[in-house]
Amino acid sequence: MPLYFFWGDEDYLIEKEVKAIKNKVLGDSFDALNFRVLDNPDFLTFDEALRTSPMFFGNILYVIKCDKYFLESKTKAKLDEKQNDILCESFLHIAEGVNIILICPIPRGEKKKPDSRKKIYKTVAKVAAVKEFPSYKAYEDYKIAPVLKNLAKEKDILIPNDVIALLIQYCGPSIRNLDAQLEKLKLYCYPQKQISVDMVKEVCFAGDDIFSLPDLILKKDFTAALEQISKMIEKSHYLEILAFLQTSFTNLLKIKVFSKNFSSFDISRKTGQHEFVVKKNMEKLRNIDFDELLRIKFNLTNVEYLLKTGQIEPMAAFCDVFLKEAQC
Repeated sequence: MPLYFFWGDEDYLIEKEVKAIKNKVLGDSFDALNFRVLDNPDFLTFDEALRTSPMFFGNILYVIKCDKYFLESKTKAKLDEKQNDILCESFLHIAEGVNIILICPIPRGEKKKPDSRKKIYKTVAKVAAVKEFPSYKAYEDYKIAPVLKNLAKEKDILIPNDVIALLIQYCGPSIRNLDAQLEKLKLYCYPQKQISVDMVKEVCFAGDDIFSLPDLILKKDFTAALEQISKMIEKSHYLEILAFLQTSFTNLLKIKVFSKNFSSFDISRKTGQHEFVVKKNMEKLRNIDFDELLRIKFNLTNVEYLLKTGQIEPMAAFCDVFLKEAQC
């Protein structure tokens, strides 16, 4: 049965998947009657779409955003037991030639998921092709790299591993943003097809974001670090920022420990970090003591406990970490 259920907070990859299915089912040219998009339709409209009959001139594709039916929220769709049963029955009897893509987008950073207790979800999970599209974390370069390679291949450009690592470091883990950067790099390098590190440095740049925080801390530029955090807290949860710093300094500690006896290649294999990133961090850590890294990690862990137990405010917590470092 051509029924799909896509959910997650990486909206760009969901859009690409929907586009791929649309091209496969309807082709490049199609009649408007064959394709329809619905945004959290009411019960009757939703059920009518599921019960659609195929037309004599080809397949039909419905893309239905339906997060209000599958997520627990204040604006969730309220169905009585009879309506639930009707929708579940409709999911089981979608006509041949009718394709339904159900989309359940998750607000980025909210860590929600479809309510698996609901009868409507249990039914869909049995008969649909279910696929999650989670957004990537800043440290998950090993997951982002294959996606970037595929995007580059679609654009007919070549992007080496060291360029991928630098691009992620500069631009963050958002696939939509990374794809936009690839478009700029494609135009910049034309008529060539090979993207270089120098091109990334020229075209892409690290803005006021989370990726510059570890460097600012290592440089003891705590004023700039606090300014960055203050801006980010307006858009992101403070625990996400803290988690990123925890991960960053854990990786730096690993590199510092292994760098005494191992090459960047060996460290990359042992820690799961890209060799290009390892090399760059080895240079940064050349004049940084192990005790200093360990102290920063300890202070971050300490304020995380204070934050989670409600003993300190977010900005005061980061100030506490930097104040202790400034006094050392």
